[in-house]
Formats: sequence, C-alpha cells, structure tokens
Amino acid sequence: MKSWIISAYAVVLGIIIGLVSWAFLLVTHKGIHFVWHTIPEQFDMPFYMFLTPVLAGICIGLLQQRYGRMPRLMPEVIEERKATDRIEYRLIGFTTLTALLVLIGGASLGPEAALVGIVGGLTTWFSERIRYVRQELGELQEVGHAVVLGIVFNAPLFGAVAAGEIEHKKQPMLNLLATLAGIGTFFLLNQLDERPPFIIKFPAIESPQLDIFMLIIVLGGILLGWLYLISEHTMMRLFSNIPILLLTTFGGIGIGGMALLYPDLLFSGEETILEYVDDWNLIPLYTLLLFSVLKLLFTAFCLATGWRGGHIYPLLFSSFTLGYFFSLLFEIDMTLSVVLTTSALLATAMRQPLAIIVLLVLFFPPNSWLYVFAVVAIVSKIPLPSFIHSPTKP
Repeated sequence: MKSWIISAYAVVLGIIIGLVSWAFLLVTHKGIHFVWHTIPEQFDMPFYMFLTPVLAGICIGLLQQRYGRMPRLMPEVIEERKATDRIEYRLIGFTTLTALLVLIGGASLGPEAALVGIVGGLTTWFSERIRYVRQELGELQEVGHAVVLGIVFNAPLFGAVAAGEIEHKKQPMLNLLATLAGIGTFFLLNQLDERPPFIIKFPAIESPQLDIFMLIIVLGGILLGWLYLISEHTMMRLFSNIPILLLTTFGGIGIGGMALLYPDLLFSGEETILEYVDDWNLIPLYTLLLFSVLKLLFTAFCLATGWRGGHIYPLLFSSFTLGYFFSLLFEIDMTLSVVLTTSALLATAMRQPLAIIVLLVLFFPPNSWLYVFAVVAIVSKIPLPSFIHSPTKP
C-alpha cells in the first residue's frame, strides 16, 4: 500500500516540478529577451552590452556576500542531501533570484544546476509536511533530480538514468514515472508561450567509415574535454582567495567583454545550438574551432568567478561546433563528425557513460548509435592524467 502512496506522491511531485521548471525557464527566457533585445532596441545607450553583466555581477556578489555561494552546484546539493537527508529551503527565494541574475546576465551556463537546488528545497518542504513520505525523503529528492534533468534536456530517460548514476541508487521506474509526469506538465504549459523546445534530429550518416580521420576527431574531443577540466581547476585555484564581490564583478567584466566580441558565446548555448544545426556550413572554418575552444574556457571562467550554473549545454555547444569544424576540414559526413566529437568530449568531461549514451541517442540517428556506444564506452574508461581535476557532475 505504501509503495502506491509513494508512487502517487512521485507523480504529484513531478507535476509540481514541471510547473516550477516551466515558470523558472519562462522567466529566464523572457528576461534574456527583454534585457538583451527589447531595451537595446528601444534605447540607444553606449556600452549597454558591457555594463549589463557588470551590474549583474555586482548584484550576484552582494547576494552571495550576504547569503553564501548561490545557486549551489549539483554536487553540493547531493552532498547536503546525503549528509542531512534533506535540502535546506529557507533561502529558495534568494537562490532563485541569484540564478536568474546569472542566466539573464549572460553567463555561459545552463539552468539545470539551479533548478536541482530549487526543486530539492521544495521537495523537502512538501515531504516534511506529509507524514506518509517523510521516511522516503531521500528517494523523492532523487526523483526531483531526475525530473529536472528530463525537463531541461527534453529527455525523460536521460533524467531517470543520470539521477540514478549520480545518486548511486536503483529506482529508475520511480524516477521515470515522475519525469514523465513532469515533462507532460511542462509541455502542456509550454503551449502558452513561444519558447521552442530543445529538439535536435541530426540526419542519418550517409557514408559510414572507419579510418585515421575518425581517430583524430575522437582525440580532438578528448583533448577539449581535458582542456575544460584543466581550465576550470586552474581558474578555481587562481581566483580562490579573491573576495566574492570583487570576484563576481570581475566575472561580469569578462562576460561584458565577451558580449562585445563574440555575443554568440553568451548564455548556455541552447538557442545557438538550434541555429547552428542549419547554418553551420556558412560559418568560417576556423571560427568554428575558435568558438568551440572559447566556449569551454568561457564556461570555466564563469564558474570560477562565482557565476554558478550547469555546464551540459555549453559542453554540447562546444562538441557540436568542433564536429562541424572537423567535417569541413576533412570533408567527411557532418553527423559522423559531430557524433565522434560529442561522444568523446562528454565522456571525458562528465564520466557518466550510461547517461551520456541515453542523451546522445536522442540527438543522433540509429545508424550512428554503434559509434556512440563504442566511443563513450572506451573514452570514459581512459584515466584522466594526474594533473587534471576530477570532473564535476552536472
């Protein structure tokens, strides 16, 4: 009987998370459009694009100075849950405000990290008020994690598998049940606004092959994965002793500079990924390589300067553009090239082979899946060099 109660509660929780996620992502989307498009189009203000993230950085620093590092990253949320069997919810309002400032302010970060912390706090709040599920609070926190990942990446199975892999628990059916309820709610609500869902379908590989170019492409993905981990670790240590207000303001200055130089690299990369899928062959060859490398360095810079968020979308952006670069360079099938770079880079940077495979088979056609399985399985087993910091789970 109690298992049915837990399942029913998981479905209700999934619906609530779907509503909260939709509202959060809608405000983020509308905020970005208003701040970065509506205002500049209506008012001619010198240096507006530069000053906007600087001002956001000051606000983020003031909030973090008063309430602590926010929003928390996924490993921090999971550690708190494992240590206390709950996630603190008293600062959800300030966490949400800080997360919106980070995402709307132009940081090269995704929303999934902030949403996991917000949803985790709400899950604790609801669960502590329903006596039938208080003992299952830990399981329901994992459910919340699964629903958020499923919604953000439009992939229910990815949410269930990724949460199980990170949490080291075995309840995929409960995760999947709640994730389906959450995604269903999210997509029903999504009909009320014009925000496009994150759906990518690459064409089938027209000329499967096995040659030296494939090895070079895979190595390129691995090297960029290493570059991301090295740069994140190095910058974290380099900036570790800087006062938080000064640090986040410095981050805002860097983001403002990027807004003037390469505005395509701002934000998580979700919308730019959708644009590049159709127009990648119109972008100059070495611009693709430059964007692929800069996106990783920029993401590491944002994280190291106190602008906190998720890194999966930036990693996807970087691996896709690297794949387009190799496709033009070697004149090989675009889908095959992107499959190889994405599988290699994500396997290096994330170290969650099953979750990566489940995510990538949603993007790529069936005749590419063997390449995905092989590259992810092999690369994820390659030990990282000792000078590279262990990857941060998304």
